[in-house]
Amino acid sequence: MDITERIKQERGQDTIAGILPGAASASVTDFARSFGLLDSSECYEENDAVEAAKVIENVLHRDMAYNTEIMPFSLARELSGEFVAAFAGSDARFFTNGEWGRSTGALGVGWTPVTSATFDIGVLVVSDQTVGCVCCMDED
Repeated sequence: MDITERIKQERGQDTIAGILPGAASASVTDFARSFGLLDSSECYEENDAVEAAKVIENVLHRDMAYNTEIMPFSLARELSGEFVAAFAGSDARFFTNGEWGRSTGALGVGWTPVTSATFDIGVLVVSDQTVGCVCCMDED
C-alpha cells in the first residue's frame, strides 16, 4: 500500500491524498484543481518541507473541530514523514492553505478554506516530476 492510501485509511473518509505526475508548466492552482480543491492562488502559502510535515502530522493526529485524537502522534509523524520523503531529492515546493498546525504544534491558528467542509487544512507539493496532496476535512 502506498503512503497516500495509508494516510486515507488511517485518517478516514474526509481525506484527500494522492501523488500524481507533475508538469513543469503547471501552477499550484492547476494542481489544487486536479485534487478537487479551490484553485485560487490567494489560498496557498509557500513554506518549507519541515513546516509542511508539521501541518500533516498535526492534522493526522487530531480532529480540527474538537481536537480529539484520531491516531497516536507517533503514527501521524511516521505517515507525514513518509509522504514528505516521497519528494526528497526533487525540486519540490510545499504549499499550505493556512497556519493550522505549523511550528507550534497547536491546531486552530487559522486557514483559508479550500473545500466546502467546515474545517480543512492541507499540503500541496509541486515538483517537475510529481505533485502530491494531503488535505483533511472535518465537520463540527
